[in-house]
Amino acid sequence: MNKLNQIKNKAVLIGGSLLFIGIPLSSIAQTPKPTPSGVLNPKPSIFNEQLYRRDRTPVNITDPSAPLVPPLPEESGNAIATVTPINGKVSVKLTNTTNTAITYEAIKYTEGRTLAAKTEVVLKDLPAPVTITLVRPDNGFIQIAATSVVNSGLLEVSLSEGKTLNEQQSAIRIQQSGKVILN
Repeated sequence: MNKLNQIKNKAVLIGGSLLFIGIPLSSIAQTPKPTPSGVLNPKPSIFNEQLYRRDRTPVNITDPSAPLVPPLPEESGNAIATVTPINGKVSVKLTNTTNTAITYEAIKYTEGRTLAAKTEVVLKDLPAPVTITLVRPDNGFIQIAATSVVNSGLLEVSLSEGKTLNEQQSAIRIQQSGKVILN
């Protein structure tokens, strides 16, 4: 009886081993064969789907080979204010209401400058369009509120601490028409 149990155990061991060897071989045997071009799926269905912008409006493409162009700044967001440029120039009053310094720069017109906590500065006669970037040295969030003084060419900008990533704003773009857009 003992000899019979040993033979049975060996048979089970050999059969089980063959089963484990057979599983990987069967999965390799069913691997899809590449197409003649060498690509498994030459045209995935994702390329047939409609394209959308960030604001979820569809992109109309008449020529599929035409390159995609990112939206213009005036298309990327709603204007939060409008300032009336005088002779093509605007002035911007930055008021820092935070408890930390903020580095700002009017691209192409000023170098990076520091606006101390609880202070303000006026950037005079900036030609429109102009972009002003804002960064906190502690990489904290900045929330921007802007209002314009009627027919003066002055934009008043209040900088406060943002609490969440959704409130993070780091650039003010004043278009040639005077529309003010935040990025």
